[in-house]
Amino acid sequence: MKKRALLVAAIAMVVAACGGGDETPAETTQDTSAEVTATTSLVATTAAQAPTPSDDMEDSGTATTEVAVTVAEEVAATTTATTAAPPTGTAELTSDDVVTLRALGPVTLGMTVEEAAVASGLTLSQDFGRTSTDNCYYVTAGAGLPGVAFMVVDGAVVRVEINAPSVIATRSGVRIGTSEASVREVYPNNIQQANEAVSEGQALAFVPNDEADADYRIYFAIDGGEVSSYRLGIRPAVDNLLGCQG
Repeated sequence: MKKRALLVAAIAMVVAACGGGDETPAETTQDTSAEVTATTSLVATTAAQAPTPSDDMEDSGTATTEVAVTVAEEVAATTTATTAAPPTGTAELTSDDVVTLRALGPVTLGMTVEEAAVASGLTLSQDFGRTSTDNCYYVTAGAGLPGVAFMVVDGAVVRVEINAPSVIATRSGVRIGTSEASVREVYPNNIQQANEAVSEGQALAFVPNDEADADYRIYFAIDGGEVSSYRLGIRPAVDNLLGCQG
């Protein structure tokens, strides 16, 4: 019996030395689980961050894929905004538009410069070649609308001047080059002599019949028997001989 006991003890020692079967010790299982958890957490964190220089190509690739999707979405959004159609009803001011008592095409007297730019579809810039004051200046569209200038007083468009080479006409067809006789014929009940409206030569004034329009005028400068320029606007700004200078 003593020999058998010694033999069993010896066998047990040999088995222990060889690792004892396929079962993993409890301590090893805990350590491995913690390592896997930590690794998973690291991969998730890396994927959520922007790509940074890394020796771990798999993690870097995961982050790059996510960022690439974000960039693609931003590019698509930018393209959509850039190619968006203008709001329905937005008008474009051209030489084909006409003058009425209160407006030139889509630009209505009383608009701010910003509103006039949106309505016309033109870039309006200050005309530094004309005299300005603290609250009065002119803006033009340059080559975009030659011969046309807008007087701005206290931030609002109050007068529009039509000069050569503009071919813009009134709704009744009066334009630069129209004869004085034709102007009188077109507006038989509204034309008055108004030489005081120009610094030299003659002028005709279109005076509206409606009391609601009493503060509005159109002045036609006459030179050589025909219209050489004209202007529309709100009084007293439209009455001033020298624009912002009074």
